[in-house]
Amino acid sequence: MNPIGSSVNRGRGNLGRPAISSLFIHSVAVIVIAFSLTSQSAVPPAEPEPVWRKIDQSQYVGAIKCAECHQGYFDTWKESLHAKMIQPAIATGTNRTILADFTVPSEHRQFELKDVKWVIGSRWKQRYVGEVDGEEVVFPAQWSVAKKIWQSYRGKGDWWYPHHPDWKTRSNFKLCAGCHSTGVDAVAGNWVELNIACESCHGPGKAHSANATKANIVNPARLSVERSMDVCLSCHLSGKPPGTKYAWPVGYQPGLALSDFWHGFKAEKGKKTAEFLENGTANKNRVQGNTFLRSVMAHAGLQCTVCHDGHGSRHQSMTIKSGPSNALCLSCHGPRTSNGPKYATLSDHTHHAPESTGSQCIECHMAKTGKNSVAAEARNHTFEFISPAATKSLGVPNSCNICHSDKTTEWALGYVKKWYP
Repeated sequence: MNPIGSSVNRGRGNLGRPAISSLFIHSVAVIVIAFSLTSQSAVPPAEPEPVWRKIDQSQYVGAIKCAECHQGYFDTWKESLHAKMIQPAIATGTNRTILADFTVPSEHRQFELKDVKWVIGSRWKQRYVGEVDGEEVVFPAQWSVAKKIWQSYRGKGDWWYPHHPDWKTRSNFKLCAGCHSTGVDAVAGNWVELNIACESCHGPGKAHSANATKANIVNPARLSVERSMDVCLSCHLSGKPPGTKYAWPVGYQPGLALSDFWHGFKAEKGKKTAEFLENGTANKNRVQGNTFLRSVMAHAGLQCTVCHDGHGSRHQSMTIKSGPSNALCLSCHGPRTSNGPKYATLSDHTHHAPESTGSQCIECHMAKTGKNSVAAEARNHTFEFISPAATKSLGVPNSCNICHSDKTTEWALGYVKKWYP
């Protein structure tokens, strides 16, 4: 095993280049638009690295400062998954952050508990960051929360893998930190604040904290739908930036056009990729934006914040209302509403008992097709009912047999044809 140091060195100084001009940002946009719209299944050709727009970390103040005036938002946020995305490694006690069992041997794990500096994630899987030769790297094994086992993590299905094949030189600041922390300086290799904090979505807050006005802070609610969506999509849209050095939109800040820094992948009908199944539905996590953008909802002008609250909520997936109880979906949909479904009762539409799983809107229209650490964990966001016919023609999971896993595709298709002729 490669020796792993335990020392911390984040004081490498301000090595960033000057901020790029608007002309250069336009040039980056041209590069992005010219790039292929599809996921990359082969080694892409070499691309020139742009001069990345530098983040001015001195303009950030941190969530604690924001809480002085916005305590309510801070209180819900600090209990959310956004606030627990990357945490210091704590193995025991009430503040324990490490979920994995390091006493379980595994061929995948080439590091020990003492080597872990940061932990990433807590809901589906947990990955671990340590130092190799003074560089923070993500170790090549992850802990599955559902299965409670060690799994290999090397990213071989991702577009960046051919450019970063050796995990011992795969910098956390090149691949992961940009979407797991706030105010990241990719060149200096540091961040302003752990986790997806206030300024990840509202931009730097120094000027606002000194003299609070609407003009000197970004409020996604006051942005256009496109710019507001960009805030969420900067981390929830699978894609790539220009060049091959980084795997997150370096230089992007709320209020800017994400397309100048990042280009989302699009599904190709009939083709399975790391991101999409053959019918364009989710094959993994972090494609919520990709699948949503091709949905009827997005085309009607809806955006992420119609259903989700970035500050956190008491509901799963930070939704504004409960998804499993149908309260979220029935805010806009329901029998005899203009948005449908066009039935007298919900059971008339679902052909399942009112309180059953089969009458939960999200189980049919947001089926769990995507994989995090195991299959069927991440919900598809096209909102399409996936018919068993798609399984027969393309081999993809369908909305019926994900629940009725003990039944055949033909059995499920028979009922679909009967109920929805």
